[in-house]
Amino acid sequence: MEKKLFVMSKIYDLSAKTVSEIKDAVQKDLDVYSSGGIRFELKEVSGKTLEITFERKYKDGEIDWLNYDPEMIYNVDANIVTGHGYDGFRVPIFWGNVPYGYSFCFPEKDFIRCYKESAVVLGADKPENVKVKTSEDRVVLRMKF
Repeated sequence: MEKKLFVMSKIYDLSAKTVSEIKDAVQKDLDVYSSGGIRFELKEVSGKTLEITFERKYKDGEIDWLNYDPEMIYNVDANIVTGHGYDGFRVPIFWGNVPYGYSFCFPEKDFIRCYKESAVVLGADKPENVKVKTSEDRVVLRMKF
C-alpha cells in the first residue's frame, strides 16, 4: 500500500516501511505515553483498507460506561489515536477541551473530521472513509483510502 498514515503524533509511509516496522515504532511511543498500558495493532485488511486497534484499560471511574453513547468518543481515546499531548504534540484541527483536565466525550463524527483534516495538514493521505468503534477494552479505526 502506498499511503501515508497519521497515528500517534506521526506520519508513517506504508511504501517505505513495513506494517511490522510501523507497529513497532508506534508501540514504542505508546509505551512511553502510557507506561506500557496500551497495545497497538495495525492490519492491512485489503489493498485500500487499514485497521488500527488500540487495546487499553482505563483507571477505575475514568470513564462512565453506564451512560456511554456509542456515537460518542472519549477524549482519552482521541488522544491515544492521534497522540495529542504526547511529547508536546498538538493535533492541528482540534476537537476541543474542557477545563481542569476532566475526561469528556464528543461525537465520533467530530473526531473523524478532525482526524482526517489533521492528517492532511500533517502530510498524510486523507482517508475516504473512517469508522470508529470503542468498547471497554479497545478503540478500533477502520480506514479506507
